[in-house]
Amino acid sequence: MSEIAKFKLNLKTGEIEVEGTEAFVERQIQALESLVDLMKISDQINENKAPPLIEEQSRNGDKLASGETAGDAIPSTFGEWMHIFKTELNDADKVLITACFVQSQSSTKDFKTAEVNKALKEHGFKLSNPSATLNNLVDKKLLFQTRKVGVLKYFRLSVDGQKNLNLLKRQD
Repeated sequence: MSEIAKFKLNLKTGEIEVEGTEAFVERQIQALESLVDLMKISDQINENKAPPLIEEQSRNGDKLASGETAGDAIPSTFGEWMHIFKTELNDADKVLITACFVQSQSSTKDFKTAEVNKALKEHGFKLSNPSATLNNLVDKKLLFQTRKVGVLKYFRLSVDGQKNLNLLKRQD
């Protein structure tokens, strides 16, 4: 006869309590590990006061879902968006900034390489290989792939990508 096991997790009153056979409780704990990791990341983001994610921007542009002001929101035009950042940017920085803007304009909140390249070209930025630059940003964990349709890959900014954008902003 197997013994009854208990597991309790508080994490600042988000209490979770599991009771059952030892095997059952062990399976539940393993499933909770990823949830705990997400909570740790969330706490780190809140402590560092990272900008709200792009999805939080409301349609009216005045307030964000998080309650922050539109000063932290992505402007509706690319030129205004680029003006927020330092002038001495390398190609990877330009791609990251453009990717964030393209993502904010997308209904699916992700983007493909061609969309970023088109936006860069429309605004006078010419890169020799934007696809390689995007892949480097993925390797640096600043972007991640959300889906693949045929040969087309779709990407989204990671939390680290958002933090990196903060570092690139002007300090006026």
